[in-house]
Amino acid sequence: MCFHAQQCIEKLFKALLIDRGTIPPKAHDLVHLSRLVRAVCQDWDWSMEELRYLTRAAVDFRYPGESADAEEAEQALQICAKIRPVLLSLLGKESVEE
Repeated sequence: MCFHAQQCIEKLFKALLIDRGTIPPKAHDLVHLSRLVRAVCQDWDWSMEELRYLTRAAVDFRYPGESADAEEAEQALQICAKIRPVLLSLLGKESVEE
């Protein structure tokens, strides 16, 4: 769940960059992508701490030796659920009801 929450935000960041005329880098670091989004979208601002939390899930939890427990998965999902509608709004899209 952590990986999918991170991927959701990563792909929305990259969609917003493309929407604003910027080719996104091949990167998974949400803090880095957030800075790029901020450069093309003045309305964007988010907690770097939350973005760092999700970024860990891009690679760390996908390999042996690291894993997330149910509490960490729930936190990742909550962060994603807060960020997703904001990014969709910046893209001019309606949030899909869950």
